[in-house]
Amino acid sequence: MKLFIYHFTIIAALSLFMISCVKANSDDKYVEGNIKITQKEFAETLNDLPPDIKKNIIKNRAVFLSYIERLIIISDKDNNFIFFPVDKTRNLLENFIPSDLKELDKEGLPVNKNGMQLRANTITALKEMSDAASANKIELLISSAFRSFEYQKNLYNYYISTHGKEKADKFSAFPGASQHQLGTVVDFGSITLEFKDTPEGKWIKENGWKYGFSLSYPLDFEEATGYIYEPWHYRYITKEGALVEKEFFNGLQYLFLNYLAEHESFFKDRLVK
Repeated sequence: MKLFIYHFTIIAALSLFMISCVKANSDDKYVEGNIKITQKEFAETLNDLPPDIKKNIIKNRAVFLSYIERLIIISDKDNNFIFFPVDKTRNLLENFIPSDLKELDKEGLPVNKNGMQLRANTITALKEMSDAASANKIELLISSAFRSFEYQKNLYNYYISTHGKEKADKFSAFPGASQHQLGTVVDFGSITLEFKDTPEGKWIKENGWKYGFSLSYPLDFEEATGYIYEPWHYRYITKEGALVEKEFFNGLQYLFLNYLAEHESFFKDRLVK
């Protein structure tokens, strides 16, 4: 009996050793693709994500990393601002003005006032989306676009004077914290909650991602984004970015941009060129 227990103990120890070796080898194994990263390193980048999102990314890690590789290339060409997560903690400088702004009314887009501007890449995508909407008898009226630091400062101070700071902070960004300063953000239609129930609001919610547009402030995520639900506020993050956000981040822009901002340099340093 003692001999049996002795042999059983040895076998059990060897089994545990072999399992640990297999796990170690798996952790040290590089993920397929051009980003030289082990499975363990990759898993660690996902620690702060919700379990369902983490599970989906790990299940499709090779595809996910191929997308990340593409986004790094896009970000480099755009000087990192296309995915910069402008919010209440990460702000733009007072003198930041995109160099390729164009006036929308001169580009044949439907606007509620002349003189509004957006970046060239956003206008190209917006035209494509606007044409697709028109084919479905939908007009996507543009109500607000690029805002300079100074413009946002005046707007923010006005809202404070009329609503008080606590309430204003829930729907208006202080200067430097507005996505509009990027020149890649559009407010559509009435700029009211009723927009979500209009044909225009429903169409862009369903189709905007196909053209690279992402809802910045979704319903029930005020605590995470810092702002109330804004069904009219869309940011251009490229078709690739919108696809990754939709497929891997449950369509949550703040979660996607935060992840990319936190880990972009890490992935970039490991990208084999």
